[in-house]
Amino acid sequence: MSWDLVYLIACLLILPIYLLALIISARVTSVINKYHHLPAAGGMTAKELVQRIASEHHLAITVEQTDQRTGDHYDSRAKVVRLTPKVYNGTSVSALAVAAHECGHALQDAENYFPLRLRHVCIKVSNFGSRLLLPLIIISFILSIFSFTFITESAMQWVLLGFCIVYGLTALVGLVTLPTEFDASRRGKKMLKAMELTPDREQERAVTKVLGAAANTYVISFALSAVYFLRYLALFMSLQDRKR
Repeated sequence: MSWDLVYLIACLLILPIYLLALIISARVTSVINKYHHLPAAGGMTAKELVQRIASEHHLAITVEQTDQRTGDHYDSRAKVVRLTPKVYNGTSVSALAVAAHECGHALQDAENYFPLRLRHVCIKVSNFGSRLLLPLIIISFILSIFSFTFITESAMQWVLLGFCIVYGLTALVGLVTLPTEFDASRRGKKMLKAMELTPDREQERAVTKVLGAAANTYVISFALSAVYFLRYLALFMSLQDRKR
């Protein structure tokens, strides 16, 4: 397969993946809102769930309320599960599913789960690379104004290599994130079932749908990063071939 064909395929995939990302985002909101009205057994709030899981599994973590902008997440540095107001005070299947998922990450952290450690390392490297993205965009725009002399072509080669590194690292983070997220969801579902908070099939299916919809956002994020990486890699390799 030629690099020109790889570039064409990558370009053709970008728009469908963006559209799919919008659909998945809307799906996540729809599913979470739907099951926000389905009460879980026991009337326990998500905050109380985190505290109970921490006690039963001997986790040295706390739980805090955060704003919608930050979103629900587990902070491994501060050892805190942070939940948005709707989840923090929620007693629904949706709220408990999200809280249990974040507790799944806390369990991973306590067990020194390798994919989670690898993800932290990759994120640090990726964050450094992401700072290069804006300068690379500016430089590539300036170079595109000039005709492709030997100097500008050589400079463009280095710019394309920079794009490959940035999007390659982003794709790598996305790839190592997938097993971490799927495992956290598996742990979350297992804990909810063990605590008899999802005693019937309807509630079990609801938890699966909520966590499954959220997991799809990570899948599509990885796919988009991978396509951008292939696009710039194909441009870089095509330029290399022309110079030979």
